[in-house]
Amino acid sequence: MSKSAAILFVHNEVDTIGWWLAHHATIGFSTLIVCDDHSTDGTLTALSNAATLYDIRVQSADTTLPTQLERQTRFHENALAQGHDEFDWMMILAADEYLHFETARSVAEFTANAAGTTIPVNWCLFGSSGRLTPSAFSPVETFTRHGLLSLPDHRVVRHLVQPGQRDTGLPDPFSAMDRQATWNESRILHFAAGDRESFFKRNSSATPEDAWKNFDRNDAEYSGANRWLHGSCRIASFLTQASLTDLYWRLKAAMTHADKPVLQKLGLTPAQLSAAPSRRTPPQFRFCTLGQSPRLMLDTQNGSLAPVAADDTTFGRYNPLVMALEVSETDVWHACLFTENPLPDRYLPVPGSPTLLPMVPLRIRISENTVQSPVSGEDVHIAIPDYDLTEIDSTISLYSRLTSFMVLTAEGHNLAALLRGIERLPAPDASALGCAIAMLPFEEAERLSDAFPGVIPRNVRPIRPSQS
Repeated sequence: MSKSAAILFVHNEVDTIGWWLAHHATIGFSTLIVCDDHSTDGTLTALSNAATLYDIRVQSADTTLPTQLERQTRFHENALAQGHDEFDWMMILAADEYLHFETARSVAEFTANAAGTTIPVNWCLFGSSGRLTPSAFSPVETFTRHGLLSLPDHRVVRHLVQPGQRDTGLPDPFSAMDRQATWNESRILHFAAGDRESFFKRNSSATPEDAWKNFDRNDAEYSGANRWLHGSCRIASFLTQASLTDLYWRLKAAMTHADKPVLQKLGLTPAQLSAAPSRRTPPQFRFCTLGQSPRLMLDTQNGSLAPVAADDTTFGRYNPLVMALEVSETDVWHACLFTENPLPDRYLPVPGSPTLLPMVPLRIRISENTVQSPVSGEDVHIAIPDYDLTEIDSTISLYSRLTSFMVLTAEGHNLAALLRGIERLPAPDASALGCAIAMLPFEEAERLSDAFPGVIPRNVRPIRPSQS
């Protein structure tokens, strides 16, 4: 069977590296070879956690070389040379480049009938789609507009190469500038613009506005890459849960050893952690279904949410949804959405929520009768008129599904309470921890992320209030 590898040199891409890994694993690369150029934002930690789940070979750039270009070139040369006898096909990509096939179902299928030892794939330059701030959703889902085919930049190519057959030297991205670009069979989804805030934060051009105008191309709509989304989200959910499990153990160690430097980064003191809880009684929860007949359920065959009539007897296909609402005296209630039957090693797909966990954090505005994601700030559109919540009995089974979350939030939705909850929680529960983080105040969640870079995915961090 054909073996293939994608090659990536990366620096400070912690919030998007998971999506790059997930996408290229989904389209069928056997191995991902990634060199971290001494990132300071936790990218290396995120890569290391991901490497426990997939064949992701992580290394660090050669610090004896003075410039990033020299370090990148050396890594690319070594990766191709070392893959000479192992891989049939290899491809060098950047962190904002996603390989896409129009009809082929995998790298192996795409390369099966290759006429030569090199396959050039043209850029397709995607703009911001009007996005101003970072998104927790996949770039494939966030940026859906691109420049017209006639744009000269689209003549830039990346090459799938057979390392055992190639000439010396690296593939030249500018080798096809004299030929018209084509996207008939494949393209490189090049998210060079991204959102405006991130672009200007990372751009080193002397004329950043001119660079933005060049890359922010939004002339045509394209949704063909959505064919990979389900697989990418599935893999990204595993990466999310691995990172949150790592966070649990790091927090557990910090609390066990009363790690003062960590507490200082979190803006907390030992006295605050030992203080009496502000919440005197545990929160009360109401459990509801979404509708009676039809009732909203997860269709396990296609991963979508669907209203199901009471007399539907399709055995095993539908998994009923349950919403646990935390009773509050305010107009905004916290809530968790999960399925009646557990989803082992999976995530619950909810439109409007980027949280890739079996339990999804929500924010309910009672007076407005709206449901929002605390992470994206977007309304969660549920296919039941007026979010028809029907209260059901609070059974032991339902409470058991919520136990870890209740332990973490028993004393309130703040960082000190979360850390005390970590002390009481005997084993990691990534889903509960992710939901608890999503319900923290924005500033406290940011301090937690800064103290533990690389282990708190953007898809569980609450959105900045001004953006919601």
